[in-house]
Amino acid sequence: MIRMVLFGLAFVAVTIVLVVMQPGAGRLASDDPVSEPVVTRAEPALSQAAQTPPLVEVSAPAALSAVQPRQPVGRIAAQSDLDDQSLRKMTWDTLSGLNHATGRDSAPGQPGSLLHTIVRRSLGDAPVATSPSLRTATIVPAVKAAPNIYVVQTGDSLMSIAEKVYGDINMTGPLFAANQKILSRPDDLRSGQSLILPAK
Repeated sequence: MIRMVLFGLAFVAVTIVLVVMQPGAGRLASDDPVSEPVVTRAEPALSQAAQTPPLVEVSAPAALSAVQPRQPVGRIAAQSDLDDQSLRKMTWDTLSGLNHATGRDSAPGQPGSLLHTIVRRSLGDAPVATSPSLRTATIVPAVKAAPNIYVVQTGDSLMSIAEKVYGDINMTGPLFAANQKILSRPDDLRSGQSLILPAK
């Protein structure tokens, strides 16, 4: 409360000093008389408006070369003799570049990569099992299993465990929530502790 009063008094004092010391405050009104303009109706009529110069015609610019339409990728590949394997490599390199740009250094398709995340989201995060006889992926319903256990290693944090186990650091919250019986804070980990791993 005392601080507020002191700040208020300081504000008032500084304001008064600035008003008193402002440039031109010491001048009297009689020092620099200002003549007021006199307006009468007897003023002569305005002269005609100045004539605008005639418009100059500008010639059209020289014809520009026509823009060629873009070619589909298939034609480019056919023209440059790129086979399917080199096109796949370009796609793989592009995905690797995207993973590197987003801070993920895993290969495309591996857990933690952009491609893996896109595929998991499109499948609704359901586990996928491959059938060797059909060579196609079939979606398997999630099975309610016994909770998995993770033993904390030296240097582990909830974020590193979530990245290591799930490939997603956003699982840090559910990991902490599942282990609140043994963890009072997220940084309360000790090596050798057994943590319950929640389902993703």
